[in-house]
Amino acid sequence: MIYSINSFRVLNHTFNELKLEKHPDKTLIGRLDRGFDFLGYHFHPQGLTVAKNTLMRFVERATRLNEQEWAGRVPPGSLGAYLIRWLRWVIARVYTQLMYGVNDSRSKLITCTGMP
Repeated sequence: MIYSINSFRVLNHTFNELKLEKHPDKTLIGRLDRGFDFLGYHFHPQGLTVAKNTLMRFVERATRLNEQEWAGRVPPGSLGAYLIRWLRWVIARVYTQLMYGVNDSRSKLITCTGMP
């Protein structure tokens, strides 16, 4: 592992200036080869995808809303509204990549939306 001691100093200094603390259970400073999850996305050297845990929670919630709609426990259209909000969230990141030219936008669009 090749890390500059100076990189850790800069990171710690920046956190101190911003009055931020690293959470001991959530902070891992290391290589990025395998990527990392942050704010529902998985960042890795090949690009950006929606994190697996995020997709699993999405499917669970959509399934639950569908069952509740059929049983009449939630207003009609609750599932559709949830799907639209969730897709807007996914597309917002794709749009950001397209606007700011992060990596290859076409491959990122395909990766983020899960399209083949």
